[in-house]
Amino acid sequence: MDNNIKIIQVINAMITNSDKITNVIKKNKEFFFLYNNKYKWSISKNDSDIFFLHIYPGDEKSLDELAVFSEWDNYNFVTYKSDEFKAKEAHESFVELYLLVSEKVAGIDEMFRDILADF
Repeated sequence: MDNNIKIIQVINAMITNSDKITNVIKKNKEFFFLYNNKYKWSISKNDSDIFFLHIYPGDEKSLDELAVFSEWDNYNFVTYKSDEFKAKEAHESFVELYLLVSEKVAGIDEMFRDILADF
């Protein structure tokens, strides 16, 4: 299977299982987070509405350390950019994940869950 298709499936899986997104740390317009208590990610966007999803496969640094790290030239990570995908749905997946993670750092997801529990 094509890696571009796989990453969109991974993004959609994270959206579907958003309760597995934890430990969100905001640094400017970038959000660092854990998925399933073991996979380190971050997502950001620029002023042109291009999203950048990074995965950090190594165990060298904690999420807190990654959020303040600045020596990226020699660090092992992979980046996926939303403008590399032609399908509109792919861009929408990046947008949805970015919004979901940004809501988690603000605690909005918990507020919504609490409000919806009354229905």
